[in-house]
Amino acid sequence: MRQRFEKISRRLRPVAHLARPLAQRATTLPFPDAAGGDGGETAHVTHRDRPTPRLSWTKVAFLVVVMLPTTLAALYFGFIASDRYVSESTFVVRSAKSPLSGGLGGLLQIVGISRSQDDSYSVQEYLLSRDAVTALSQKLPIRDIFSRDGADFVARFPNPLYGDTDEQLFQYYKSRISVVHGATTGLTTLKVETFQAQDALAINRILLELGEALVNRMNERIRADAIRYAEAEVARGQERLVETQIAITEFRNRELMLDPSKSSLIVAELIGRLAAELAVVMSQLREVEASSPNSPQISGLQRRISALEAQIVLERQRVSNASDGLAEKIAGYERLTLQREFAVKALSSAVTSLEVARNEARRQQLYLERVVEPHIPDYAEQPRRLRSVLLTFAGSLMLFFVGWLLFAGVREHSIKLK
Repeated sequence: MRQRFEKISRRLRPVAHLARPLAQRATTLPFPDAAGGDGGETAHVTHRDRPTPRLSWTKVAFLVVVMLPTTLAALYFGFIASDRYVSESTFVVRSAKSPLSGGLGGLLQIVGISRSQDDSYSVQEYLLSRDAVTALSQKLPIRDIFSRDGADFVARFPNPLYGDTDEQLFQYYKSRISVVHGATTGLTTLKVETFQAQDALAINRILLELGEALVNRMNERIRADAIRYAEAEVARGQERLVETQIAITEFRNRELMLDPSKSSLIVAELIGRLAAELAVVMSQLREVEASSPNSPQISGLQRRISALEAQIVLERQRVSNASDGLAEKIAGYERLTLQREFAVKALSSAVTSLEVARNEARRQQLYLERVVEPHIPDYAEQPRRLRSVLLTFAGSLMLFFVGWLLFAGVREHSIKLK
């Protein structure tokens, strides 16, 4: 049988040698030219001449822009990212006194339940400041807290984004602390994110204590300012009263009279008595002249009348003289008296304000009320792995489509220009 198969194969060798050109000719394909015909020429394409498949720029861009970031995000959030625990608390800063408003808000403010948005923003800014980081570092080892064992190289401190400096620690601190104030409700929510639940609780409590300390310092400042201002007003009132009293004393020493008003009354009474006496003497003179015109009493009565009239004129000049008369002295004295009365009233009002300020200083003006106490988390809220991967994919896909649209528009514009 074997010998027979060898004989057949020897007989078929010449035929196989002649069939090779036919097989090669059977694999040739006509390649149409640009006009759509065969062009009279035939392109021989063999399995050696066939072009290798190539990736288009669209596929490459999709792989680089979309698939690569999504794959890296899936690897990081799925196998590398460390769990982070979030401790949350809520507080409100309210003021004991504030302007009244209508409705229920005014009723609550009357009983002392009112909130102060400005002070809430002050506490919010303080908790996110370098001063808070410094005060927190004095009570807790925050560098060790943010670089616990087991924390991944991206989320811990220091990391590729944040170096080991105080400024970069502050920036990293702001990425792990969230303070959000609700303008409608007046509540402020504080969130702390760390790699261990106990650390998040400890930082949250310390930050609340720092916020309360800030409010207490603001209270002390309000008290000190109110009392200092009231005491300054009392001191100014006392100085004004002393100056006015000194001016009155100098006036009395200079004019040699205690009260010009009383002196004017005395002068007025004297003028009245002189006028009455003048009337009596003139009546006597008329009577004597009528009874005995040659009486020697007439000359004496006339001299007395002249003396009384001269004295009356002199006393009236003492009152009405423009330079040193009693009228001018009375006006100056009354002006000093009015100044003393005003100084006494101002001093009394300042003393009352000082007592009120001291009473208000004994009250708490600002309060930091804890609405929700900080709690220790029992599960890791961060990172949200699936959502992070999906967001990475969606963002990368959007970036890819935007780039593709831009490239397509530029290409179409260049084709039109050609």
